[in-house]
Amino acid sequence: MEPFLSDRTFGVEIEVFHFPYGFFLPIDNGVMPVYRLPHALVKDFEEAGLRLGGEEDTWRFTQDSTILGGRGVELQSPPLKGEEGLKQVRAAMDILRFHGARVNGSCGFHVHHHAPDFGPRELVSLLELMFHWEPLIYGAIPGNGERRKSSCRPLPPETLDALRSGKKEPLTMDDLEGLWYGEDAPYGKKERYHDSRNRGLNLHSYWFRGTVEFRYMKGTLDGNVAEKWILFTHCLMEAARGRKEGLTSLPVRFNEWKAAVGSLE
Repeated sequence: MEPFLSDRTFGVEIEVFHFPYGFFLPIDNGVMPVYRLPHALVKDFEEAGLRLGGEEDTWRFTQDSTILGGRGVELQSPPLKGEEGLKQVRAAMDILRFHGARVNGSCGFHVHHHAPDFGPRELVSLLELMFHWEPLIYGAIPGNGERRKSSCRPLPPETLDALRSGKKEPLTMDDLEGLWYGEDAPYGKKERYHDSRNRGLNLHSYWFRGTVEFRYMKGTLDGNVAEKWILFTHCLMEAARGRKEGLTSLPVRFNEWKAAVGSLE
């Protein structure tokens, strides 16, 4: 079965430790200047066609104090799309691994999907899908217990209750914001690091920057695992959008990702 990929753009965040840097100050808004990165690493990125920089349209290295083990960083991608985007993620992981970067239990692999076409109906559909898939996702990821308690927490049960009640009176965007942020609504969406972002499904990112973030996946530098996770979450987005191809592809994409991530044990 050929992978189903729409034109929806995506981005990734690759968290690693043991990154090959020594002294990289100054930091510009948390981003490491390219001239402070190891020359050999920068050269490998250039030869792979991956442009390093400090802007959102480049690959960029940022500080991340949540990563344990020493010399922790997060590599953020520019907006990517389709097969070429998957190829770039694989290449970036190959380079990181070659230069000695590693992952541990404090690292995650996060995927953002651009969601300009999502309104209340699509967000409700996505939440309903995730209440089905979330237990299966947690069960498929070995050694993810600590992250599940902190940076990729499950969706709150009261959210499901509200979705069920919304069958009679469809939920509005204001309803969803109130459900997501609780007593912090409507101002929580203006906070960059609002605590609600630390759920496996991060809708704070939707209100803050226009993307839906999937944070369930533990850190990996295996390009095959990363690709399968991107494809599965892409299908979740398209299924929530009401696209038949996304919905019918979900079981296949999930099983492919589950088999890949299970091989990491």
